[in-house]
Amino acid sequence: MRRQARFAIATTAVCAVVLLPFIVRIALHEPRTTVRERPATDVTELMRRQEFRQAYAQLREAKPDSLRPWRLALRLAICERAMGQHAVAAGRLAAIDSLPTHLLQYRDLWLSRSREQLGDTTSAVIGYRALLAGGHRAVADSARHYLARLYTKTHQHAEALEMFRQQLRAAPTFKGDLLYRISLSQAALGDEEGSRKTQLKLMADHPSHRLARDVADRLRTRTPREQYVRAVVRYNHGDDRRTIDGLRRLLRRDDVPRKLASDAQYLLGRSYSRSGQRSRSRRTFERLHEQHGRPSALYRLAGLEVSGDSDLDAVQTYRRFARLYPNHGLADDALWQAAKAAERHDEFALAGEVYKQLYRTYPASGFSEEARWSVAFTHYCRGEDERALTLFVETARAARQPHIEDQSYFWAGKTARRLGMKDEATQHFSHAAAGFPRSYYASRAVSMGFGSGQLPRPPAALRAAASVPERAEHLRGADHVLRAYALMDLGLADAAEGELRHAERLHRRDTQALRLIHEGYEELRLHDRALRLATQLVSSNDPTQMVTLYPSYYWEQIAEAAREAHVDPYLILSVIRQESFFNSDAV
Repeated sequence: MRRQARFAIATTAVCAVVLLPFIVRIALHEPRTTVRERPATDVTELMRRQEFRQAYAQLREAKPDSLRPWRLALRLAICERAMGQHAVAAGRLAAIDSLPTHLLQYRDLWLSRSREQLGDTTSAVIGYRALLAGGHRAVADSARHYLARLYTKTHQHAEALEMFRQQLRAAPTFKGDLLYRISLSQAALGDEEGSRKTQLKLMADHPSHRLARDVADRLRTRTPREQYVRAVVRYNHGDDRRTIDGLRRLLRRDDVPRKLASDAQYLLGRSYSRSGQRSRSRRTFERLHEQHGRPSALYRLAGLEVSGDSDLDAVQTYRRFARLYPNHGLADDALWQAAKAAERHDEFALAGEVYKQLYRTYPASGFSEEARWSVAFTHYCRGEDERALTLFVETARAARQPHIEDQSYFWAGKTARRLGMKDEATQHFSHAAAGFPRSYYASRAVSMGFGSGQLPRPPAALRAAASVPERAEHLRGADHVLRAYALMDLGLADAAEGELRHAERLHRRDTQALRLIHEGYEELRLHDRALRLATQLVSSNDPTQMVTLYPSYYWEQIAEAAREAHVDPYLILSVIRQESFFNSDAV
């Protein structure tokens, strides 16, 4: 089965808990206390929005805090740096006394950066190197980045090259940018061939990167492999016309290895399909399957039949794929797609046959239990209620996944009710409701009056009055949390998020630690990260985190818009949460 399909199933299983409006009305009644937008006059908020001039004007009128006398000076220096007043900022940063330990290295980084901007490159290099030698991860990464750029600016290309390579090893988050800068340093040192190899690596490893597209437009290809890599880059950037032209030229060559020719034809077929040239796409995939025996070409042909409204033809093609390639990673996916295509045309007998084939042939598949439930559902759709009831109950008792158990009992209840078996229907609905709030159907059963419908209380740690930094002191990497809060207090949201993400990476499987980090994201209003982590915690069977899937961010705006559109506001919150899994700007 495709990785994307597995991921979709996993996220859909989690997302199902929030799809009905009445779920939250029953469980929560009203959102948690709303985190209101801070007024635009708040200095921290102004700095967070990078409105530094307005923040600076207010800070100039402010008086130092007797408990934190350094805070005002540091905020002023941050604004001065943002406004280009580096001389004033450098003097102020150097003069700050009694700075908390967790902010010292950030102060040194900002001071070195201002000195660099003032042209004092010697002091800047000394400062950056000191941070490289003894700085914590986030500061050292920034210092290495600035030092490499400074070396490039001062034409010390060998030193710059070494810094960029170190950064690639230490902080590979921005690999595409680093590879590009490495190639520029190599070219500046006269290593044209090395630069070219690095650019090819950028194109091959990061075809979606914006710099890969720039390189692809400039680089003169020499070999069939290089032509193919360039075509992949252009395909990833949606340039179907040039992708097609390049691949057709490639396939006319006599020196193309068989495997590369197969890959090129496959990409050509996809390019034709995406650009609306369905006939050419179909012929390309047919030729690829006949000449090269490539299984995925047959799978793509079935997909073309679906998109061309030939679902019943697609059923046969998908089943043919599963028959010819039973051990292929897409075999179970093909049967699933075949069954769905049959369902779309109300061919429930055929769909049931394919679903049965799927769960019996691939019992370990991520589709298996859903397919077993679907067999019962096809009987229900055909009016064969006695058989459907038996199969729904059998599926519920055998289910390994909680949401399948709840779903099966719920539909057993519906079927029993349709058969006039009132007591048995109540029993099955109650079984489904017992799983509340772990699944969509458990919530539906509760909404119908079955079960208690009580959300589990959050653990004591979440109800504690102490702030997150205090409760995080026992964590490995607690310094990251302390620095995150200090940076957010200074209006530096991006730096704060970076620190919390370092802490998150240190505790990937520690749910107690991740709960604290989740609270940190929420308190710092880093909502997209909070929602992602909430989903992860719920996925790890931590029911106490269910309440975090109902965020109250921007509640007033959402509620007002929902009323105007006659849409349930909780459904909107659910969609925001789900979209945040894929798009950080959704919140």
